[in-house]
Amino acid sequence: MKIMKTTAYLWIGAAMGIAGQFLGELHEKVPLCVSDLISDMTIWPLVILLIIHRDVDAKTMLRDLFLTFLGLDVGYYGYAAVKHTIEYAKFGGSLSSAMFSDVPDLIAYTALGTAAAVWGWLMVKLLRKNKAVLYNIMVLPFIAVQLLFMMNDIISWEYRRSMFLLGVVCLGIIIYLYTVKSPLRRRNDTVTNCPVAA
Repeated sequence: MKIMKTTAYLWIGAAMGIAGQFLGELHEKVPLCVSDLISDMTIWPLVILLIIHRDVDAKTMLRDLFLTFLGLDVGYYGYAAVKHTIEYAKFGGSLSSAMFSDVPDLIAYTALGTAAAVWGWLMVKLLRKNKAVLYNIMVLPFIAVQLLFMMNDIISWEYRRSMFLLGVVCLGIIIYLYTVKSPLRRRNDTVTNCPVAA
């Protein structure tokens, strides 16, 4: 049970990665915001901040974010490798290309996930030390990245309206979580209501 609890985000990430591949195969039947929901980067600033937003210690945050991205990448690219290998068995071609063509992307996105995990770890450390200004500054890059994604959806050669609207929703949730439901407010309320502090 303890192993399942500590690796839960690994399995969640893997399930999301496989789901991303399935959704991608529906790109001609569903809106772009559905087919690219997981494979596109639009939702990921929000997903990262949702994981950071929980009331857990920095070590748990580091583990959960890292495992989420590791599972996501292994699920997404592992599924693709299996599919390409099956196609090789049916139609021939290069086996090494079928199995390993996505390895550079797997490494790159796992490294990105590791960086996000370290960022989340540092944010929680700052939160625990009540470093409000620094904590809020570390949220700003997520908002900036979300705005960049939205801008790209507007000015790209193909007007990705549904992805832009998805980005607007994600940005709205991020702002809500880190203003109205700010972990800083939760932290201050805990300190204020602590018997020792009183």
